[in-house]
Amino acid sequence: MKKTDINISREAFNDLLKKDYKRAFEILFRLYYDKLYHLAGAYTEDPEDAREIVQDVFCKLWQKREDIHRITSSFLYTITRNACLDYLKHRKVVLEQSRDIYDRELSDPVKFVQNEAASEILQQELEHKIRQSIAALPDKQRQVFVKSRFEGMKNREIAEDMGISKRTVDTHIHLAIKFMRFQLREFMTLF
Repeated sequence: MKKTDINISREAFNDLLKKDYKRAFEILFRLYYDKLYHLAGAYTEDPEDAREIVQDVFCKLWQKREDIHRITSSFLYTITRNACLDYLKHRKVVLEQSRDIYDRELSDPVKFVQNEAASEILQQELEHKIRQSIAALPDKQRQVFVKSRFEGMKNREIAEDMGISKRTVDTHIHLAIKFMRFQLREFMTLF
């Protein structure tokens, strides 16, 4: 059946609706799909979304076919318009939620670190600050700290290597860590 072959009165259609809903639905689809698609397209400004809305309208009509006794063009336009308005409301809510999430991501410094480029910059700044802080340690403290944290030596080994007591090594490491924490306090909140 071609689109041009459809010529049915409202009364004949409503009679057909009672007798053979499948045939009536096919006629309805052929008569109104393009009109409803253009209506939905005017609301959504997106052909794919318009197609989806009209398909949903026809699916809902089919699902509720037992309860529908009369279908008019104004009824079809109204449910399509309402479906478009629902779509637009939903899209607005989704956009607002996306905007809220984006704003939260930017305001949270931990999330900022997860951004790869920002993370790399932050890492470079942290490394620079660590080198500065280590350089600012008193000479013996710096030597003990470097041997402990970067060379992986145990406190007893450091004591033997430097000719000092293990207790002195412990004290140097404790004071160095305390100093480093103070120097790196602005980075501590990120980790």
